[in-house]
Amino acid sequence: MRKLIGLLCLVCAISCHEPLVESLPRFMREQGHYSRGERGDTSAHPSPTPEPPPPVYVPSVYATALHFQGSVNWRLDSLGAAEVLFFKDGELVQRQEVSSPPDPERHRIWNGQLWTDYTDGHETVLLCDGVERFRFPGEEQLRGFLIVDGDVHTLGQHPGNGGFCYRINGEPVFSRDKGSVLGSPSNQAWKGGALNQDGESIYYSYRIDNDYYVMKGAESFRIIPAGTASALYDIRVHGGHLWRAEKRLGSIVLVCDERVKTLNISVSTVLSCRLIPSGDEVQILGCRKMGANSYSFWLARLETYTPVTQVTGLSPLSELCILDSHTLFADMEAKGRVQKLYLNNEDLGISPGVYTCPSPLNLFLSEEHYAVALTHSETGSHLLLHDGKQTSLSFNGYFTSVLIE
Repeated sequence: MRKLIGLLCLVCAISCHEPLVESLPRFMREQGHYSRGERGDTSAHPSPTPEPPPPVYVPSVYATALHFQGSVNWRLDSLGAAEVLFFKDGELVQRQEVSSPPDPERHRIWNGQLWTDYTDGHETVLLCDGVERFRFPGEEQLRGFLIVDGDVHTLGQHPGNGGFCYRINGEPVFSRDKGSVLGSPSNQAWKGGALNQDGESIYYSYRIDNDYYVMKGAESFRIIPAGTASALYDIRVHGGHLWRAEKRLGSIVLVCDERVKTLNISVSTVLSCRLIPSGDEVQILGCRKMGANSYSFWLARLETYTPVTQVTGLSPLSELCILDSHTLFADMEAKGRVQKLYLNNEDLGISPGVYTCPSPLNLFLSEEHYAVALTHSETGSHLLLHDGKQTSLSFNGYFTSVLIE
């Protein structure tokens, strides 16, 4: 009995250990079929396909125009019934009726959308791609327009300079029953027109009598009292500083907070001055008369060692668009017909005297792109130039803006 018990214990011990010989069938142990921890055939489970690279962003060329119905001769009477045409990459994608008389400053391009507004004298209505976004009581001309984080900021001037209102999504934030807004929606250097964003804040300015007020949202940011300068041409907040273009003691000056640069330019010959951004700084862009048929468009920075850069044109109607070292210049004669079109002093080769460029917004310039919308001075065959390409567009009217984004 004792021998039988010992034999049973030995059998149990052997059965509880890992087998000494591979227990799988022979055909599964052969190479190409299976081995422990290794696959021979992965065709049934292929490795995942790598994701394709994201598509390269290609900006689009947008343009707006006012189109007059029928055979209306808008060159003689541009106050009749009209509609806004919205082009994308040379194709007409929208047309929206506008109230009469048509106003080129009542429509704009933002993020590939067409924003229009109108008033019936009692209410002002804002639309995006023809769909109403909001309306508010009273008549306002939008001098400033910005969209920030989905919120629509507007700065509206009341008729007859009878005050203004700063709104967000149509709701009033700050208003005055007196005062004239400074800045124009046709200034292509500042995308928001009379509104400009600096950091997280929105700034704008207005004038009452000879006092100038700079606002940061609904709060007063700075007051420039009467007598500080004999004339104030432009004022902006940029890079955390307050910039001004002024006339003092017969000289043109550029002011940054308390720093002042006096320019060696005779005030008697100056026709206009405006501020344009350049990185974290701001420059003065001005125009002065040089001779009977010669005008100088000049640029000046705050640093005293930077010389004044000049471009000579035929008339003060000429348009100059500057971005750091890049320039886009439409040289126009007294009747507004473009004689030459230059990109960085290179002639773009348009036919002289055939086209007009009626708005500063008809020129666009960025670090990588340029565009010009030219209206034919006699026919309805107009020209859109961008990045070395030309597109002919036919309609009974004129271009009002062009933008690449």
